[in-house]
Amino acid sequence: MAPFRYLDFYNTTTSTYGGLTHGFVPSPNGRGTADILQSCLVTVLLCSWSVLFLNVPARKDGRWARVRTQGWWMLFTLFFPEMITGIAAEQWRSADQSVQDFKDIAAEWEIGDTSDPSQKEVPSMQDNIQRYRTTPWTMRHAFFADMGGILLQFPDCPPFPVDGQQLAFLIGRGYLEYPTIESSDIWDRNKADTAARAVTLIQIAWFIVQAIGRGIQHLKLSTFELSTIAFIFCTFNSFFFFRHKPRDVETAITLQSEVTIAHIEQENGVQPCASYTQTPLDFVKSSNQVSLIAPFWFAIRICFDWSKAPERPIKCFGNSRTTPPRGIYTSDIIYGVIFCLGYFGIHLIGWHFHFPTRIEQFFWRICTLLLLGLMLLYMVLVAFGMMFARHLARLVFGNHQATTLLEVAGLLPRTKAVMLHLPVIAIYCIARGYIVLEGFVSLRALPPSVYASISWFDYVPHI
Repeated sequence: MAPFRYLDFYNTTTSTYGGLTHGFVPSPNGRGTADILQSCLVTVLLCSWSVLFLNVPARKDGRWARVRTQGWWMLFTLFFPEMITGIAAEQWRSADQSVQDFKDIAAEWEIGDTSDPSQKEVPSMQDNIQRYRTTPWTMRHAFFADMGGILLQFPDCPPFPVDGQQLAFLIGRGYLEYPTIESSDIWDRNKADTAARAVTLIQIAWFIVQAIGRGIQHLKLSTFELSTIAFIFCTFNSFFFFRHKPRDVETAITLQSEVTIAHIEQENGVQPCASYTQTPLDFVKSSNQVSLIAPFWFAIRICFDWSKAPERPIKCFGNSRTTPPRGIYTSDIIYGVIFCLGYFGIHLIGWHFHFPTRIEQFFWRICTLLLLGLMLLYMVLVAFGMMFARHLARLVFGNHQATTLLEVAGLLPRTKAVMLHLPVIAIYCIARGYIVLEGFVSLRALPPSVYASISWFDYVPHI
């Protein structure tokens, strides 16, 4: 390894003792404190902004309401990037299942068109087949529907958004014709700045290259940089799942239906629309939906959302919404476990990092283990609850109708639910907050090699 200078020890802003360099370190003789801080902040802020693929807002929402929503989700992403990845993964699974649903419907149309001669006289079926062949339902369509990009206008109800599962139900039952929506029309609504995304990826790539180079040359990293690498890990996963989802879409497509909601409810044995929670099509859902993210948001709403019930029917979908029609699969749960081990495992790399004090190192270790343990415990409990939800409802509450984990959780009185969930949420937030805060605080005292620059000439062939 080529020789390097750590820093100018004669600078009055720094002092070295105990194997650590204390104080603000300037940049001229290597990396300075400001360089580390700037690199991490720029990377994290770019990631937290570009990874947000928010749903279509309500038409009544003004510009400031949208900015406020964007800012809130950026703040949430800074502290809980792993949850954003979980939302992205389940929304991807929902879109994937929606594509399969429409393929099944198209296959039924094809079979009906070829096997039953009488069906050839039905123009709607032939038109649907032709429309589907021209504009097949893709992942982009599915994401667009699930994010509230399609509004339905019924004769007896105000317009409301429908997701891919509800749209497949209406089209499959003949209540609505297959819509001709070009992928280009959806992408035209995408206001995302491609150049900004490219800048984010370039910054991420450069940060990772720097981290790898420092590892090869045995130069230390700060805990702030380690936390940034964990943040990048989440961002890469989220980008993968959101690669087909349009970003910053502000307007939806409105479809007209000649069939009334009352007629649909009557044919499907549903009670009058006064019984629904969000839209009159709430009854279109799987009886055994499995989700790892929905219980988390249920706990958040129970503890912190004391606002009144939203206007019905709703005008847009919430950004935390994940709607896999048939729930998640075993492979999704396995991925979730591996992802959690990878994300929190990156923090565990800092187990033997040098901290300004022993107590800070102790708390870093405790908080890292707490975060990993709570996440794994959460996944185990959710999986257990999903398998035995029906039995829990009968044994604990004497209820024979609840079949899902969320329905069982809804049987708890709100006060008891808060007492059950709030301590766990508080411990997780405190542990996560300490990890974030320690990244800043530890910059006051770091090992000297943290401030050494990489000798890139070691990797360039030369004479």
